Amino acid sequence: MEEKIDITPIKTNVNAAKSVIVVLPPNPEKDLVDAGVALHLAFKDSGKNSQIGCGTEIKLDSDIVGVSEITDSIGSRNLVISFDYKEEDLDKVDYDVRDDGKFYLLIKPKPNSPVPDTSNVKFSYKGASADLVITLGINSLEELGKIYADEKPFLDNADILSLNTNLSPSSFTGNHFHSDVSSFSELVSCFVENIGLKISSSVAENLLANIYSATNNLSSPRLTADTFAQVAFLMRAGAKTPSQKPTFPKFSQPPFFEDTDTTIPEEENIPLPEEEDVPVPSDWNKPKIFRVKQ
Repeated sequence: MEEKIDITPIKTNVNAAKSVIVVLPPNPEKDLVDAGVALHLAFKDSGKNSQIGCGTEIKLDSDIVGVSEITDSIGSRNLVISFDYKEEDLDKVDYDVRDDGKFYLLIKPKPNSPVPDTSNVKFSYKGASADLVITLGINSLEELGKIYADEKPFLDNADILSLNTNLSPSSFTGNHFHSDVSSFSELVSCFVENIGLKISSSVAENLLANIYSATNNLSSPRLTADTFAQVAFLMRAGAKTPSQKPTFPKFSQPPFFEDTDTTIPEEENIPLPEEEDVPVPSDWNKPKIFRVKQ
């Protein structure tokens, strides 16, 4: 890495956090998605309560387990119930908590006003809460889009660690893990190794595949000794390089001799000639003597 990072305070901060939120910018590329999910899963495997959010829908195909855990909201404390209704039609809102332990919310319309339509009722959560927030690939909190709009008070006061593949300092936090590396997968791999988080072999293999892709099979000018260090770390975690994966030959044309008839011909029953009962000549049973002429 071009910049020497003091990992000690970052490691102390991460290890002290019991809950973590990983946040991706809107419309992230595959490398950024896989790196963020890998970090999220590493936190979970290390015993931390982790969430991962992105302000837009993830439409990229990814083989990594955990992509489905990305949500468009990082809030989890407050239940929000929403539906289409006009305020002028509303008489009052009330609630009741009964002995059976169930909560009842009463929406009372005014006389001659329509009742709320249950078919368009939606449920969501707001009110984020975490000991540590980790952002990937942003230079300002406004770049988070919907995530920041929904949770601005929380994010403005949260303990945030910025991860980025450039050396520019973050304007929204003094805590950063920045490095001019080939990919976010390499950056997250380095972060996981330095912090001492657990990582599964499947996640390690996915990060390694992204590193190979970003460096054109380890031939890019951006390749450094640190890249090879991360390749070694991920392989020790159980990842296999793309060249180690089994390959099968592909034929561009069918074999020269191709028998399209797969049926087995039946054996022909050819009758054998009957043996004739003919007596054997008597001289056949005598020894044969051969003489050489002088």
